[in-house]
Amino acid sequence: MSDVTCQERFDDVEFHDGVFNSVFLSIVERTCEIDLSLGDYKVGRARSACSLSCAGTEEFFGRFGFEELADNASSGNIQDGRVDVSRGSLRLYLAGGLVEAAGRDVRLAALPWPTDAAGTSRVRAGRGGFKKIEGVEFDFSYLESIHFSPVTGTCSMKLLMRRGGIASDAQPVMVAFSGVTSCIAKLDVAALSGEHRFGNVRSCIVHRKQNMIRMYVSDGFIEVVAARVSIVEQ
Repeated sequence: MSDVTCQERFDDVEFHDGVFNSVFLSIVERTCEIDLSLGDYKVGRARSACSLSCAGTEEFFGRFGFEELADNASSGNIQDGRVDVSRGSLRLYLAGGLVEAAGRDVRLAALPWPTDAAGTSRVRAGRGGFKKIEGVEFDFSYLESIHFSPVTGTCSMKLLMRRGGIASDAQPVMVAFSGVTSCIAKLDVAALSGEHRFGNVRSCIVHRKQNMIRMYVSDGFIEVVAARVSIVEQ
């Protein structure tokens, strides 16, 4: 499947009964890459690995119920999809959530590798408990990217974190979650990607009893419910 850049070609794409594998959002590069497995049961075409991408991403919203997505993966967890090339927007209705992005250019391309393998390479599963990160100061950090993978039950956020307050140097870290059950993210990517002298993370609340973390950024928020979480220095 070659790059698809026109509305007419997207009209021919069958999203229904496809499989949503993962999504990678880069705040720095303002790109959104969604790994899918798409086919067409109407004509008997088997599913193949694809990437639905949005360049110049301005806004992103994702709501994922990992358990429901996993339960429906074999039969297809994508209910429908909408792409508006003229507006640079995409929306996928999932059996277990919704993902949408708006930007400059939307493309669909074939991938030469299995999508689940591509997703796992970006994430290191967390091993620690939520209690261990209750005292971590995320204020003044800079969120660079976030990756959601229902296939592996993982989520990760890459940040530049200031360990010693606003005057300290920012160090690259990965906040890695495993055993993820649900995620929500609503982000103004264009605003977050700008130069932020004091970072783009405003606060982070840890609800240890619920195994939940809610991170507030300057233009949006992220919420993750998982079994384990750890912070890995890069």
